[in-house]
Amino acid sequence: MIMTNEADGKYLQSELVKVIRRMRKIKLNVSSERLMYTEYNALELIRRYTQEHPGAPGIYVSELAGSMDIAPSAASRLLNTMEGKKLITREVDAGDRRNTFVCMTPQGEEILHRTARVMEDMRGRLVERMGYEDITKLIELWNKLAGIMEEELSGIWEQQKNERED
Repeated sequence: MIMTNEADGKYLQSELVKVIRRMRKIKLNVSSERLMYTEYNALELIRRYTQEHPGAPGIYVSELAGSMDIAPSAASRLLNTMEGKKLITREVDAGDRRNTFVCMTPQGEEILHRTARVMEDMRGRLVERMGYEDITKLIELWNKLAGIMEEELSGIWEQQKNERED
């Protein structure tokens, strides 16, 4: 659709906001395990870390938070929930009591295994239904949009910072 006037531009802006909101409402709670997507992601990162670091007792909370790109306080809340569900345990590092390791429980491993299968099947069906060409184009466009949004927000934050300093 070629924008021919300001009304077309306003329409497209409105539709963009609607589709972004619609996508945000889609919850990726994919299993009957009552596992939230962020919990699934954390379990995946813990599994990957322990595979890459054989013999390590687990992953440091700070490293997990960094890998998830979340604040340590958000990681702590997430881990509290996961610990309550018996998906993980936390252990103080005997060598440095300021650090805490996160370890997956056997129950967490089993739930991760089942959920990973569900997620992989779903992603396969999404690619199949959208088609390789369309999904490739969508990924390219979504990345382009994300980059533009990051640049725009960075510019706004910088402008606001400069205005506060003046």
